[in-house]
Amino acid sequence: MFFAVCCKGQSTNDFSYQNIGDELYYLEDKSSAMSLTDVKKLADTEFTKGKDEILNFGNTSSAWWIKISYTAKQDLPLYLIIDAPNIEYIDAYTTDSKGQTVLFKTGSLRTTQPNVIVRNNFMLNLPVTSKIENKTIYLRLKTNNILLAPIKLATAESVIQGQEFKQGIEYIYIGLLIGLLLFNLFLYVSVRDITYLYYALYVLTLSSYLLIYIRGYGFIFGDEIRIFFNQYPHVLLSFSVIASLLFCNKFLHLRQRAPKMLGIFYGIGGLGLILFFVSALGFKHTATTIAQFLTVTVAVVAWIAGVIAYRNGHRPAKYYIVAWFFIWVTVAMVTLSLGRLIPSSEFTIQLVPIGSTLELLLLSFALGDRYKVIIKTEQEVRDENLFLVRTQNQRLEEKVHERTLQLNSTIKELESSNAIKNKLFSIIAHDLRSPLNSLLGILSLSDMQLLTPEELQELLEENKKTIKSVSYTMDNLLHWAQSQMDGLITKKDRFELKAVFDELLVLYLPLIKQKGIQLERLVEDNSIISADRNQVSLVLRNLIDNAIKFTPLGGRIWFTLQSIPEGVQFLAENEVADNPGIDIDNRIGNKMASATRGTGNEQGVGLGLILCQEYVKNNGGTFQVHQKENRIRFSVVLPGEG
Repeated sequence: MFFAVCCKGQSTNDFSYQNIGDELYYLEDKSSAMSLTDVKKLADTEFTKGKDEILNFGNTSSAWWIKISYTAKQDLPLYLIIDAPNIEYIDAYTTDSKGQTVLFKTGSLRTTQPNVIVRNNFMLNLPVTSKIENKTIYLRLKTNNILLAPIKLATAESVIQGQEFKQGIEYIYIGLLIGLLLFNLFLYVSVRDITYLYYALYVLTLSSYLLIYIRGYGFIFGDEIRIFFNQYPHVLLSFSVIASLLFCNKFLHLRQRAPKMLGIFYGIGGLGLILFFVSALGFKHTATTIAQFLTVTVAVVAWIAGVIAYRNGHRPAKYYIVAWFFIWVTVAMVTLSLGRLIPSSEFTIQLVPIGSTLELLLLSFALGDRYKVIIKTEQEVRDENLFLVRTQNQRLEEKVHERTLQLNSTIKELESSNAIKNKLFSIIAHDLRSPLNSLLGILSLSDMQLLTPEELQELLEENKKTIKSVSYTMDNLLHWAQSQMDGLITKKDRFELKAVFDELLVLYLPLIKQKGIQLERLVEDNSIISADRNQVSLVLRNLIDNAIKFTPLGGRIWFTLQSIPEGVQFLAENEVADNPGIDIDNRIGNKMASATRGTGNEQGVGLGLILCQEYVKNNGGTFQVHQKENRIRFSVVLPGEG
């Protein structure tokens, strides 16, 4: 892409180093087959006057004829300058002092011809006239690319003066580009950080594209190299796109800082590969369209990725954001000028190389800031390591002390577990075996027909209560053993606590009646909870059973079920004998208490309250016990449905 312009109002007869596009006339030859004779026939009717100082024909494959009229001065050498290095074919027709047609043939894909100076533009040494006369030059331009035609008519003196300023600017950014490349290659060799290598590759490929193709400095390598680069110019741009994506990905740590941008980066990289193959196969017109899209897209996407990474804590991205925003604005202005929405000028002709150089400079600042952060982090790590070394003995001593406490706790747990195991074996050996042996003895006497039916019925009735106690004890033992081996597995559900309570109470009403206990119930209907039904059922059964077990004959029991702000509360309160022998502190804990017989000589193993505490806690509730004078009250609060 290239641009040029001259000062407004410049005349073709001033012969200063200024663009004269608005003084010229042009004609499009879509077939690219018109001859000079054909063009001259249309010179007065079909030609269009230029409006801007630089003629902008866009991305075109047509041939364009330009009519240049001027007044030649006697014995004054003049140069026709086409101040763009990448126009493929240039044919200029004029006449000499004898009126003979003179043809100049040049262009980026042609070798150097006599009377044509090829640098980063094309200067045609026009024939000198022996008198003042009006002359006309017909200029034919043809390219398969963006065609911008900055055209000048100038004397040798004005050419030298006009190029001094432009070349001075170009030498500055060429020096900057070379310095950035060498400096970052040195950093890569020194610190072995691949980010610097990717940046150096980006500088190398982008600088080569800018200087060799955009600014036309390929002429320093000779005609063959110059023509080769102009035949496949966008190959360098495809390399630059891929190098820039690699650099941005590594610099921003996209996988951690902006992972959603990775897919977009891969897509743009794929388009960069397509640009490479399209350009390498010689489809320059299509490659130019892809190149225009890529230059805008890469700038915008890289800038967005930088903003995301910075917002996610990547502080070195601040210079990076400014750099890509700068090139984004630059590319936008160039695109607008190519689209003829804003006029081309000497400013736009230098905008891409100058903007790209400043972008690379700002990215170098970003790398420097990143290096500073890395150094600071490494220093902090070294300081931290030094601190760790100095405090290692203290840390080891604290660790040994902590491990010792953990070991002591483990030993106590093992001792407690061993005591529970001995207790269980004692229960199984005595409290469970004795009732079963008694039942087996009764059955044996019955088998031997040593008992009358009345005696058998009487003995079975006497053992019925003992067998029920054994069954209840076995249930508690199984639940407790499961919780110790597998851990509590709670499957919560929504259900009405009143229904569970009513169902259990029916089973215990005969025993309540048998002991002559007075029962008072205060139960609300709205008692929906969120808990494990089986675990809650076991808790209620234990509390109901305990209340009956420790209530003396003719005593009183109160069961209350009510909604409170914390959830649903169940209270089991009962009268106890003057000396019930219940150790509350021992029972509300993690240890297995000694079994206590009830007022009717009912048996237990001391597991009930342990299971109640574990199950209530596992369901997110609270479990409390209060004893005052001759009353004891158990309180369970379970979470409500909300």
